[in-house]
Amino acid sequence: MKTEELFLKVEKTARYYSNDPNGNKLDSLWIVIHGYAQLAKDFIDEFEFLNESRTLIIAPEGLSKFYSRNRIGSSWMTKEDRINEINDYLKYLDSLFSILKIKYDLSDTLINLLGFSQGVHTAVRWFINSNIVFDNLILCSSDFPADADFNKLNQKLERSKMFYMHGDKDEIVSGKTFKSGIELLKSKNTPFEKIIFEGKHEIHSQTLISVIKNKNHSV
Repeated sequence: MKTEELFLKVEKTARYYSNDPNGNKLDSLWIVIHGYAQLAKDFIDEFEFLNESRTLIIAPEGLSKFYSRNRIGSSWMTKEDRINEINDYLKYLDSLFSILKIKYDLSDTLINLLGFSQGVHTAVRWFINSNIVFDNLILCSSDFPADADFNKLNQKLERSKMFYMHGDKDEIVSGKTFKSGIELLKSKNTPFEKIIFEGKHEIHSQTLISVIKNKNHSV
């Protein structure tokens, strides 16, 4: 039977979670991108240590949900029809940021974009393709997307800092995988700061607090 691949654009409702800062003028904004099989409502709870009166924390949720070991999780993309999935979540994240700009005064706000695990790939692609000037791009516990546009990435990093971090006891992303990401970034002359912390596949609060305070972590 002869078949043909066709596409139809439809409207879809995306979900995100937020804390409740005091007022609309912000000192800092954190957009945190969860990993595979996580939900935004659980992921945002891991950032309680950032919750201050003039800090806004936003946790977008991947557009695809599924059952995983009797729990519900979400994903940003798969290898199937990947280009459309990437374009869909890039538009979603841009739309979300447009809402934030209307609701909050971001004129003097430190804007941080954090990706965890699978969310690293999402964060990197959004960082590269958006018109947003992020102050910091923080990448936690993942390989680095080899198909990234490194010319654009390097240009955007002229106005931003990138931190690439990994737990020395990470049971999901091996040290070898992290090292490959380091070598890839060096081969592309991409500026970044490498951070290795004592911990597993996790959001490591003490390390992030140190990043905020601009301590030197290079090892």
